Parts: sequence; structure tokens; C-alpha cells
Amino acid sequence: MSTFGGIQQASTALNASQYGLSVVSQNIANASTPGYTRQVAQQESVDGVAGVPIISTGPGAPGGVRVASTDRMNDPVIDARARSEHSRSAMADTTANQLSAIEGVFPEPSDNGLSEQLNSFWNAFAQVANSPGAAAPRSVLLSAAGTVAGTLNAMSTTLSGISTNTAQALNQDLTAANTAAGRLATINGQIAVASATGANANPLLDQRDQLLDQLSKLVGGVATINANGSADVTVGGQSIVSANTATPLSTDSLFQVSVGSNPVTVGGGSAAAEVTALTTTIPGYQAQLDTVANTLSSAVNTVQVAGFDLTGAVGQAMFTGSGAAGITVALTDPASVAASLTSGGSLDGSNALAASELGAATGSPDSLYTTLVGSIGSGSALAQQQQATQDSVTAGVDQLRQSASGVNMDEEVSNMMIFQHAYGAASRVLTTMDSMLDTLINHTGLVGL
Repeated sequence: MSTFGGIQQASTALNASQYGLSVVSQNIANASTPGYTRQVAQQESVDGVAGVPIISTGPGAPGGVRVASTDRMNDPVIDARARSEHSRSAMADTTANQLSAIEGVFPEPSDNGLSEQLNSFWNAFAQVANSPGAAAPRSVLLSAAGTVAGTLNAMSTTLSGISTNTAQALNQDLTAANTAAGRLATINGQIAVASATGANANPLLDQRDQLLDQLSKLVGGVATINANGSADVTVGGQSIVSANTATPLSTDSLFQVSVGSNPVTVGGGSAAAEVTALTTTIPGYQAQLDTVANTLSSAVNTVQVAGFDLTGAVGQAMFTGSGAAGITVALTDPASVAASLTSGGSLDGSNALAASELGAATGSPDSLYTTLVGSIGSGSALAQQQQATQDSVTAGVDQLRQSASGVNMDEEVSNMMIFQHAYGAASRVLTTMDSMLDTLINHTGLVGL
């Protein structure tokens, strides 16, 4: 071995070990940093360094070691799967939360729910039939009618409020996605420059992956990683990020999401669940609730106009308005309740008796409401089950991702000891080389003196 060549070897070993320790320190420092990917210094041996004097007569010494690269220890396949599963999780979570909120609008079974209020309403008709000439049962009936109408109004208003909140959430998600897309486009440009110049782009790649995760959760963005490390993202087949260019997402009054001017179908993320709720789920339940209100109004009004009130006049419609939001009680005078089927028989309660049996009839508002509540309950239960299943799948993928790219303290401490011992060994080589050079320079030719 050349003496000076050995010094060069030891020097590269010192530098490589020192750099390796720096990478270990970086990993330990960022062990709890969200989105950080573990890094590893990759070393390789090198040939002899040109220009280094070789005193020995041998063919020369190898050039030692150098750091070839600092690699991010991630698995692109697992990363892609994690983004896909998080997109599904965000959609499942949002759907479950929406249906849970809708379920809260219909507190059944309950002593104060609409089902019990309808039952009380029909019973009030029965009381009028038992005492058709008394004012008190008629007043109780109109009060019960007002309670039912008020509850239908409140349910419709609450559903509309959920729809409004969901629309706001959709706009917020699209705004957040546009911000993330813009940041990704900027980082793509920086990654391209780093790739072209050979600079370390690992921090930029970590930021890139965090933004890709965010876009998948928000709008189901599908990522494609390019050769230079930049990423392109599509939503519904339309590009929202290409190289350093971002195309904004937007929605119209009908909740149609577009990329630029191109309408798209959002297939994942919280935005997909919000669009489904706004265009299908909430309008569907609102329509069923409107059917309950319209059926109630039609059935009762049909009976009312077929009878006669306490004064002998032809009965008037008890309810007016359309749908759950618009239904109101039209009658204000208890005497206007058409309890009789004969114009001259104020003590005839047969018409009120017929009305009291409407709740048990086929296609009654009660049965329609029961069907609505059952549909919401089963839908909510299914959504919660899907949410739990998807959360379990996503947690499993996250564990795989953490195993591949997360910082393991035990492993880092082991690497730290390896680099520490390598550094100490290289230092010992330098000390030995120094002693050899001292002997060569200062003691050669002094034998016998």
C-alpha cells in the first residue's frame, strides 16, 4: 500500500463515516416529523485518485470510499396503495358522518318523534268522534295537527341545513385541493431543477408525497410519478397538475365538479361523498319526507271536505301548502273540524272516526314515514360498517408504509454505532500512517548514529 495512498483512503473513510452519521442524525431528529421519509447514505468504493503520489513500488492503492447517494427508503407501490386507501377512507368517513347527521333528524323510536305525534293526531280524531259536539277535543286535534306540521317543517329545515353545510364543505375541499395542486406544481418545478443539477431533492420529495396524500383524501387525486421525481395528478381522468402547471377545480349550483371547463366525476376522497350527498342522498330523503307530508295533507283533506263542520257547513281542508317545508294547518276554529257526515247532525262523529283510521290504511303517511326511517337507519348502519372496515384496511397499509419509510430508533442507533466505529478505525489508520511517515522521513539513514 502506498503511504500517501493510505492517507487518502483513510480520509475518504472519515468523510463517508461523518456523512453517514449526519444522515443518522437527520433521521433521529425527524423521527416524529409528519411526512418524513427515512434516508440512508449509500456508499461505494472508488478507484485510485489521480495526482496522489505513490511512494511504494506497487501498482497503487485504491481510492477508498465515497457517498454515492442519499436514498429515501420508501416503497412507491405501497405509497400508491396508501393514497388509494386513504381516498376510500376519506369518502367512507364523510359518508358515515353525513348519514349520522341525517339520522339525527329522525329520532326514532321516541316519545316525541313524528311517529308518536302522528299516532296522537289520529287518536285526537277518535276523541272528536267520541264527543263531536265538544270544543275541547276539537282544539286538541288542531293542536296535534299543528305539532305534526311543525315537526315536518323542522325536519325539512334541518335537512336543508345539512345540505348547506355539505355544500360549504365541498367548496372548502375544492379550495384546499386547488391550494395543494398549486403548491405541488411549484414543488414539481423545484424537483426538476434539483434532478437536473444533481442536488439533494429528498426534502422536496417528502413535500411532494404529503401533497399527493392530501389530494387523494380531498378529491381522490390519482398520482403518476415521473422519471425526474415530479408528479402529475388527475381527477376523474382530467389533469389538475402536470409538471409545473395546475388547473383549478370548481363546482356549479348543481354541484357538478369541473377541472377547468371540463366536467368530471369525482371518484374518491371527501369531495366524492359530499357530491353524492348533495345530488342523491339528501334530495332523496327530502323527497320521501315531502311524500309523507303530501300524503298526510291529501288524506286528511279528502276526509275533511267530504264531511260537515259543527255549524253544518261543508268541511274545509285542514292542511295547506306543499311538501314538508310548506305544510301548515289551515283551520283555526275548532268548530271547522268536519266530524260529521251529515249536514244537520252536529253530534255525528262518523267522519272524524273515518279520519282516525287513516294512520292504519295502506300507503298511510305513518307507513311511509316508517319506511323512510328504516331506510335512513339501514343506510347509516351500512355506512358505519363500511367505515370501520375501510379504516382497518387503511391502518394496515399505513403500518406497511411506516415499516418501509418510517424511522426506527433501534436501527438508527445501530447505524450510528457502525459509523462511529468506522470513523474511529479510519482515525487509527491515519495515526498509523503518520507514525510510518515519521519513521520514513525522520529516521531513515540514522542507523548507528
